[in-house]
Amino acid sequence: MNAESHPRKHVSLVVTPEVMLGTLAGLYDVFNCFGALDWFDPSLSRHPPFCVELVSARAAQLPIAGGLALSSTRPVDEVPKTDMIIIPSFMVPGGEWQTGRHPELVNWLERMHDQGAEMCSACSGTLLLAETGLLDGRTATMHWAYAETFRRNFPAVALKLDKVLVTEGERDQFVMSGAASSWHDLSLYLISRHLGSSVAQAVAKFFAFDCHTDGMAPYSVFVPPLNHGDAEIRQVQAWIAEYMACQHPVEEMIRQSRLPERSFKRRFRNATGYAPIRYVQELRINEAKRLLEQSHRGIDDIAHAVGYEDSAFFWRLFKRQVGVTPATHRRKFQLPHSR
Repeated sequence: MNAESHPRKHVSLVVTPEVMLGTLAGLYDVFNCFGALDWFDPSLSRHPPFCVELVSARAAQLPIAGGLALSSTRPVDEVPKTDMIIIPSFMVPGGEWQTGRHPELVNWLERMHDQGAEMCSACSGTLLLAETGLLDGRTATMHWAYAETFRRNFPAVALKLDKVLVTEGERDQFVMSGAASSWHDLSLYLISRHLGSSVAQAVAKFFAFDCHTDGMAPYSVFVPPLNHGDAEIRQVQAWIAEYMACQHPVEEMIRQSRLPERSFKRRFRNATGYAPIRYVQELRINEAKRLLEQSHRGIDDIAHAVGYEDSAFFWRLFKRQVGVTPATHRRKFQLPHSR
């Protein structure tokens, strides 16, 4: 299967003030590489299969995340039709998505969807895609750091943060990738869909892309939900963050709250979205990941440090929540200079 057998597809990369240049430029390079890389692999045609352009709400020099400005963008009111839309990663100020900031883009996305365009997002770009309402009742993935603001703004969308890629829709017309560099997986999936797996493999080799076969869980950092307005529960959260390794943590949390057990568990789940024991597990595993990455301590020692006397139980819990064993996690994330 080669690029010449496919009609050239128009790809629109969405630019907003929040867009991250690394993802935007990376996607642009990957989808534009074909005409220049036929020497590298015969499956990479010299006839570019994609026509790629940057689109924005209006024609103007646009400052983006990091302080640079882009001027070569096309306003969406001049784009009556496109085949594929990709919303790159965003750097959201304060971690809080403000809806209603991009009405022209939202309206254009809705129109393009109605015309049959593929709707794709990388990382936190799913925030803008969700604002269209097109993901309501569907499953999505995105950067785990923005999960709280996403769920608050788009409660009708089910987040699966452990997924690297999620496809949705009757024609799989919605394609979303998880955190940060999972745009590699997104681009390879789309290239494979349109040009075949051999072409996607050639692109992966040239750019040295490493697909996230272990999912997103190894990369995630647990961010405790704190903006819930329940002062008593927040005090308990502060306490357990310091004393997570204590024995019988849930009983201690109840004691700290001075609430009846049933009232505490109900209020804690309502405030944080977690049952108390699951919350403690998230804290402990998150700390264990940090110790594995930043220290030379043994795995048994780390298990005890975060509150697990039974190292075998800790190993099973870590594998279940993170998707890899503690030793594998250490090999994957410990920086060379710290070994």
